[in-house]
This record gives sequence, C-alpha cells and structure tokens, in this order.
Amino acid sequence: MKKAKKIIAAAFVAVMALQLAACHGNPSSSSTETPSAESSQTSVTRDRKGRAADELVVSMGARLPHEFDPKERYGMYNEAHITHSTLLRRTADLEIVGDFAKDYKISDDGLVWSFNLHDDFKFSNGEPVTAEDVKFSYEMLKEDGKHWDLAFIDKIEIPAENQIVFTLKEPRSTFAMSQLVEVPIVPAAHYDENYKFNPIGSGPYMVAEYKPDEQAIFTVNPYWHGDEPYFKKWTWVMLNENTALAALESGDVDMIYATPELADKKVDGCKLFDIESNDVRGLSMPYVKTGVIANSPDGYPVGNDVTSDPVIRKALNIGVDRQKVVDTVLNGHGKPAYSVIDGTSFWNPESVIKDNDPEAAKKLLEENGWLAGGDSIREKDGIRAEFELYYPTADPLRTNVAVEAASQAKELGIQINLVGSNWDEMITKSHEVSLLYAGGRHNPNQFYESHHPDSAGKGWTNITFYNNPAVTEYLEKAMKAPSLEEAEKYWKLAQWDGSTGASSMGDLANVWLVRINHTYIGDNRINVGNQGLHSHGHDWSLIANIAEWTWNENAQ
Repeated sequence: MKKAKKIIAAAFVAVMALQLAACHGNPSSSSTETPSAESSQTSVTRDRKGRAADELVVSMGARLPHEFDPKERYGMYNEAHITHSTLLRRTADLEIVGDFAKDYKISDDGLVWSFNLHDDFKFSNGEPVTAEDVKFSYEMLKEDGKHWDLAFIDKIEIPAENQIVFTLKEPRSTFAMSQLVEVPIVPAAHYDENYKFNPIGSGPYMVAEYKPDEQAIFTVNPYWHGDEPYFKKWTWVMLNENTALAALESGDVDMIYATPELADKKVDGCKLFDIESNDVRGLSMPYVKTGVIANSPDGYPVGNDVTSDPVIRKALNIGVDRQKVVDTVLNGHGKPAYSVIDGTSFWNPESVIKDNDPEAAKKLLEENGWLAGGDSIREKDGIRAEFELYYPTADPLRTNVAVEAASQAKELGIQINLVGSNWDEMITKSHEVSLLYAGGRHNPNQFYESHHPDSAGKGWTNITFYNNPAVTEYLEKAMKAPSLEEAEKYWKLAQWDGSTGASSMGDLANVWLVRINHTYIGDNRINVGNQGLHSHGHDWSLIANIAEWTWNENAQ
C-alpha cells in the first residue's frame, strides 16, 4: 500500500500562481498589490453603520448558488468548507491535505482507498461526525446521480470506528483532487429534502438564517474543532451588482462582487481585489448536424447544421480577437482563453491556435465553400453561416461578451443572432444552439465530461454532443491512469496529439474567449488571506476561506 498522508495535486504550474490585489500597508496580508488596486484605494475611514469589527456584510451576487445542498452541486466550487467538512481539502497552493481524514492509503492498483478519520469533529448541533455520515453522503449522491459522478465507486465499507474504505471499480486519477475535496459530509440522521433551509455541517460557520433571494446569516459553529474565526458573524445580502455598489458606498455592505465594468470604481475607504481565476467564457457550438441524433436523454432537440461544420468553428477560433474582448468587455481584468484548463499542469500549450487573424479565417472559409452572399454573410450549399447565440440576460458580463462575439463574427461573414434568455430555457436549447457558456475547475473533470460521449446530453456536461473516438480513448486512459504523471500525458494528448484533439487546433466544439479575473471591492481594513487561484464562479470564490479573514483597523 502506498501511504499518502498528503499529496501534491500538481494541478497548476507556476504560471498560474495567484497575485491578489491587497491592502497597502497591511503587514498581515499575504497578498501582492496591483496597480488597479492601488489606484482605487482611498485612506478615508468608512462609516459602517455601527457594526463591530468582527462582523461583516458582503454581497457576492443576487442569489446564493447551490443553497447548501450537495444534491444541487454545493461543494463543487470550493464553498463546502465554509459550513461543512470533506474527507480531504485543497489548500490555496493547490496542495491536497487531510480534512476529516487524518491520513489515508491507496492500494498499488489504485482501487482501494483507506481513510483514518478524526474523532473530534462535530456538527453544529453538537452531534459527532462519523464514518456513517461519510458513507451516507457519498452513497446518497451516487444514487442521485444528477450532478456528482460517483458511479466509479464499487462499495464503501466501515471496517472499524473512525475508519472508512472506498473500493473503486477502476482507478480514478482525479478522485483526490475532485470528489474527495468537494463532497460535503452531511449528517445521515438529519438530511432531507428541506436540508438547504436548515443545513447542519461541521465547518467553521453555521447557517443561522437563510431567506432565499434576501440574505443568509452565518455565525461561528460552537463545536468547530479548528482555530476560532476572527469574524464571529457575517451576512450575505443578495443584491444585484449596481445595488450592491450603492450599499458599499453607503456603508451598509463591506465587500461586494464587482463586474469588470464596475471594478475600477473608486469608493472611499475601499480597495479593489483583482484575483486571477480559471473561470472562462465563450461559445458552445453543437457538434452534430440536425437529424443525426433524435433527442437528448431529457428529450431536447440536438444538432445544428452550421456550428457542426468544423470549418465554421475553426474560422471563429482563428479570426476572433480575444485580447480585444479582454480589453473592451473586461476592462483589462482577465486574459484570453482557449480551453477550460488553460495554464494547468494538464493543459497542452501546443493545442493553442493563433487567433486575431481574420484574413486567415476568411481564406479558410472560402477554400471550404463558405462564400460571401449579397449581404456579406457567407453561404454554402444553400445554408447561411448563421446561428443563434443564447445568453442569460441577468448576467451582464455574459451579455457583453455575447455582443462583442457577434460583432467580431460578422466581420468574418458569420451571422450570430443574439437571444436573451434564462437558464431554464437555455438548458432546453443547449444542444441545438450556441450558448454563452462558462467553465473552469481545479481539476480536469470538466474537460473529461465536456468531451466524453457518455456525458452527452446529461445536464450541463457534454451539451454539444462532442464525440471524437481518438479523444475518448485518451480521456479514458487519463482517468484510469495509476499516477498523476501518466494521467497528465493523456490529458494533453486528448487536447492535441499532432493530428486531432479537443482544442482549437483540433475539432473543439467551443470558441473560448476570455479567462476573467474575479474582481471585488471591499473595505481597506479587510485582509482576505491567501486566496489562491479561483475556479469558475465568483460567488463563493472569495469567501471560501472567510474563516481565515481578519480585520486590520490600522490599514490605510
């Protein structure tokens, strides 16, 4: 057996090291100041409406994603550790260490994972966290099967008190860096369909009150086993970005998420937190023609006669100016994006195609029969180079990216018709039209699920119905690899092996455009600790480590 008290996830290379815009003159901050943070910072002391220094009010958005329920994906974006424990934990430096598990061992064949558990973890109701709760949490999510892929687990056994053993059907190279650090441990005796309204966890904070679409109030878990958090109470008020900014200016709120267009707003006594992420935005492009597949497993239409042409997808990937999108839509708060795993240790830099070359894109289209018509929109075999792009109107960032993408595509002779929508409608259209899509995780699971045919049409995984047999073979070898090193080799080949791959060099069913920085504006005196690289979802990312935040009254 190979002992693995802690392993390095090797998930990201040095180029992705985060530099957080931090408080000038704050000696306790571990962050690095950026010009944008410095320019937005003022030394005025804010009126906080009488709140104590150990109490915060934040607004990370107008809704609380996943609502504390793991069945609704709570935990997938690093938020679980605010209120719950997991078996393992990912540090800000992307190291995998123990959480409820004191240590663990993996069998030489990678099939048996044995964990020794702590005996001093308690839920916020005072009841102990046990191996039975772990077993219940994983088996419940495996049976649900909606969002968490746990089908690779064969059985879970409890050989002794404070011990648990997972036996897998096949090796799973991403197990430690995904499910084991993400699945929240819930109490078997108290989990039910109303759990989100009264979540019981063993994290540093407990939910004292939750009113959907209004606010959530968090207080310190009296049975928390770790270091006492500095902030004894904090509240998430659910406001849209403009209302949140006004609340920050009035002193009613201490920290807000700010869209890139608001990020450089100067607020007295506040500074900008400009944090690198792996959170990407771009276009999903249905991979198959209309009529090839009747319907998705959920009964939704599949196929698009324009986006299914790899020449159209390649031309867009070559012709768009990603840096322009960064500069105009993100106001410089981000980077160009080419995949959902850019810059990670499992990313293949050879898979990146040269972009901002509209002449090369036009030449490619013309050589393959896509010729400009009377209105400059191209046609081939009676089909116009025209498709719909749906975007959520409630998301101003995606709206702005969609508008810029359509504008640039038209210069290539491709007509993108914008359709404002919502997620309830968009899931029903997701296999037949383009969506302004997003992604980015701390592990390659999303890359796997987005390109493996077994995931096609199952929720928000392979919505394009991408299916490349060579890529599928590489994906399966990567997922079943006995070591991270071997897995990384196959992840990279899946992107580009010299002739094909799920990338802009190959037949990618996406046009990824930008990797956004997560931007927040908050009181100068708040120290947010070591943030690390953020993944998809600005909502929880900053506050995922709120138990480590402190307050420096003397910060300027």
